[in-house]
Amino acid sequence: MQPIASAYSGRRTDVNPVRTDTAVCREWTDAWRARRTRSGLEANLRRAGLTQEQFWSRYASWVGALQPNGYPGGLLDRVMERVRPDSTVLDIGAGTGTFALPLARTISHVTAIEPSPSQAAHLRDAAEHANLPNISIIESLWEDLACEEPAAHNLVLAAHSLQMDDLALALQRMYEAASECLLLIHTAGHSLSEALHELFGIEPGPDYLYPYHVLRGLGCRPQIELVTRECHVDLDLQLDILQYNPGLSAAQCETLSEYAESQGMVLHQDDVRLLRRSYTDALITVTP
Repeated sequence: MQPIASAYSGRRTDVNPVRTDTAVCREWTDAWRARRTRSGLEANLRRAGLTQEQFWSRYASWVGALQPNGYPGGLLDRVMERVRPDSTVLDIGAGTGTFALPLARTISHVTAIEPSPSQAAHLRDAAEHANLPNISIIESLWEDLACEEPAAHNLVLAAHSLQMDDLALALQRMYEAASECLLLIHTAGHSLSEALHELFGIEPGPDYLYPYHVLRGLGCRPQIELVTRECHVDLDLQLDILQYNPGLSAAQCETLSEYAESQGMVLHQDDVRLLRRSYTDALITVTP
């Protein structure tokens, strides 16, 4: 792991203090924790009998297969609008580099926080292959770095990576590390959530309203933009993903496949079955 002091770009001194002990912070953080216990990633992996690293080691191949379907698309455009050539970005939960790699091609430096060894290794290899020495990779949970003195980055980004139990503390430290902008990307819903609940009683994980209200409780003024993306996904690939998260059995995958066919959600193209999908993400922006 790279020392945290060398990865950051200098301590921020102008931040207005925010408090995590307000009633709103406690209420929404407790609700977030309870919802994650029922339907967060860890709960889904327990249902499937899988470890987190088993999930993340498979995730890289899924991302590669899904990229032709337009992800991250307009989300990346929104992020790029927030940076300049001399910007530094702190990418929390960087994964295989969906945002870190294109950012590093246009800005001064990216510090990528990624706890999964397999994801971090994939990002490291991709950065080396692309000749991007301006990416620093720290293999750690954000929570394990939360006790460090936050330092200034022009942009702090957390895209689909809010897996922390103590959401208020995690967001507080992100806010304190952002000199110009904190940008969160978190789910606002997707086209299979109702089917998963109706067929199997699987509750969707906590949506964007939880971090939004926690930020309000911290005294921030978050702005929200909803972005919807529609695409076609190989149905077999989608079912493979769903066996990991939310942890569907083979029988449940077959039931879902039949349901999707009956609802006209499947397009047959040559020998491939394509599932029509839509995803809505919330971009939550805080400018200190």
